[in-house]
Amino acid sequence: MKKAALVSLAGYLPGTDLLERQAKKLGDYLRDNTLLKKEYIAMIEGEQKLPGYVETNYDGWISQPWYDAWLQQLPEKKRSNPFQGAEERRRVPMDPTSVRTSTHPHPMLPSDAETIAGAMALLKWGKPKEEIDLVLVHSQVQDRPLPSNASLVQHKLQLTNAGAYTVDSCCSTFVTMVEVASALVNAGVKKNVLVVNSILDSMINDKSTYYSICTGDAACAAVITAVEGEYGYEGSFSLSRGELHDGIVFHHRSPMLHADVSCQPSYAQDFVTFMNPEACRTIGAKATEYLEYAVEQLEKKTRITRSQAQFLVTHQPVGWAPLAWRDSLGFTPSQHLCTYEKYGNIATCSVPTNLLLSIERGMVKAGQRVLMASSGAGENHIALYETLSPELEKNVLDF
Repeated sequence: MKKAALVSLAGYLPGTDLLERQAKKLGDYLRDNTLLKKEYIAMIEGEQKLPGYVETNYDGWISQPWYDAWLQQLPEKKRSNPFQGAEERRRVPMDPTSVRTSTHPHPMLPSDAETIAGAMALLKWGKPKEEIDLVLVHSQVQDRPLPSNASLVQHKLQLTNAGAYTVDSCCSTFVTMVEVASALVNAGVKKNVLVVNSILDSMINDKSTYYSICTGDAACAAVITAVEGEYGYEGSFSLSRGELHDGIVFHHRSPMLHADVSCQPSYAQDFVTFMNPEACRTIGAKATEYLEYAVEQLEKKTRITRSQAQFLVTHQPVGWAPLAWRDSLGFTPSQHLCTYEKYGNIATCSVPTNLLLSIERGMVKAGQRVLMASSGAGENHIALYETLSPELEKNVLDF
């Protein structure tokens, strides 16, 4: 019997070191199979790392001339521990075309980050890319508000036999895409699905807010197809609470720390903003209750209890949340990986990044059941069971 399963998983985590052979393989694949800008390929091959860098608390805040002003405008209870457990986050490089042609260059485009992640997943999969017949894409920040990045990523990856569309449940989207892709494969509607997601926080980060220290850049991708045996997708449950929709939003405004001068730019743009204070308080206060409810409903739906899962993978919106979820759901520290200190909140990429690193570190293996559980602004909650396939473990570890 065949059923849908994850068979490849990759993460573009800026600044990650690569072995010489990995840099060559990835550079060759990107050059021969994608439309990625040559400058990014040169970075990978020349520096033997994924494009970008590590931003520390000192680099991004402490060393800045406005640091004292930033510290003083924090909520009083946060001033003694302003970084809330975050030590680093990843940042993409500046877009090389904009550096050459613009007086105000911008960071790497989200579609380029997604192209790198998608290429890594396809390279690990090892099958001809023409066999992909659908690309699901979620860009927490898009290149443009309209259209979505989906067809652009399909084009940059040169997936000539694939359709492309967007799935979006905010930070929980990777789990949602696994649900959707698995259903399509199991129904015979699609055969091989590439899922790609990204968060380029550098595009929308207002460093003068207290929350700015929590978030970083990343892109992830996976391939889902049918495999033999008792592996793969086993069921899921999702629930949305739209009454909290306006809690966390993109809002067009100037930075919080901004000296307004009439003849100078306002620097207004879309920034992550905690818009409705009451909704935000509810989101924080109910975070554990809401996610536990999703898991309880998953247990009833599948008749598989959480104790029958060997590993837990969660989102990590703030430092305390993943640990609270782990304890509430009854998993031990060895059954869960939190990378908040190193990557921060990488939104839709949190779950795939933590799953990928857990496989690489040998914390979870083929044949073991994983519970993926995530919240997402909106407010969306999803829980899903996946028994890891031998193909997934092999393709991750062989890269």
